[in-house]
Amino acid sequence: MSRYVERMDNTARLLDAGRRLDALPRQDGATSSEWTSIVIASGCSDSFPDDPESATSTTVREHLVRDETNPSSIVSCILAARQNAKAVRPSLTSEVWEAINQTQSELKKHLHNEFDRKNLNAFLDWAHGRAALIIGSVLGTMMRDDRYGFVQIGKWFERADATARLLDVKYHVLLPKVADVGGGFDYLQWLQILRAANSATAFRHAYGRSPDAEGVVDLLVLNPQSPRSLRTALEQLDFELTSLTKGNVGLQQKLLAQVKLQSRAIDQLALEDIFARGLHEWLTNFILETNNLARMTAVAFGFGAIPEPDAS
Repeated sequence: MSRYVERMDNTARLLDAGRRLDALPRQDGATSSEWTSIVIASGCSDSFPDDPESATSTTVREHLVRDETNPSSIVSCILAARQNAKAVRPSLTSEVWEAINQTQSELKKHLHNEFDRKNLNAFLDWAHGRAALIIGSVLGTMMRDDRYGFVQIGKWFERADATARLLDVKYHVLLPKVADVGGGFDYLQWLQILRAANSATAFRHAYGRSPDAEGVVDLLVLNPQSPRSLRTALEQLDFELTSLTKGNVGLQQKLLAQVKLQSRAIDQLALEDIFARGLHEWLTNFILETNNLARMTAVAFGFGAIPEPDAS
């Protein structure tokens, strides 16, 4: 349930990134469109009905918003979140249930609209707001017990995956000329990534300079004060899984040891190490490792794993 709520929000963030990047002037020699990059970064290349290289704002929007055959579409996420919430209704507070249930009810109204630019912006804002309401209801009303812990690990697994994918959008729209890196267009692309991650103000407060590759990657990967950073996600997964792990259950202990290992590794990671390996290569490996931990969690605690998009 929690992963689908977070995925709804993050799919909306990817669409927002595509919308913002699409509004920028096209560079001569660019190898792919912003919408191709959104399809690839979302992990939906296989489910996308056309060749991703021919992706347009309309085809990507339909696939990532309305397409119920795509488990990462916003409609699919809302329906699946409600279905899972209904299955564990006695474990939820009335506030959490109502927030999820009402989201599905309001969805029908939005789907009657054609998603032109104005309606798409309003819909994405609505999706962000509903996710914030559900997460806020969890934080404000649920007891800090195992049920709350599972909600939190679902959120942090999904957020780690989504933040890495959002950062990877920039890789797929890299500038064709090295001379352009650090220039005005490069700045605008990084700024739109920050805005899609709702982190532009945080960047300004933390770094006090114009967005650049080093600063944005530091904020969204290594900064422990950022609620969307990969480091924060792993630290929170470590904390919650430590609380949930009982006694000497072998699979749970193995999982916890692996999470702690990855959390310590990112704590000790330097920005230079990421760029030396290659940002895209590092992010791809992170996505694969994180989704492997999620599958291990499903096995260790005895519940089914939801389908995971490919990292490629």
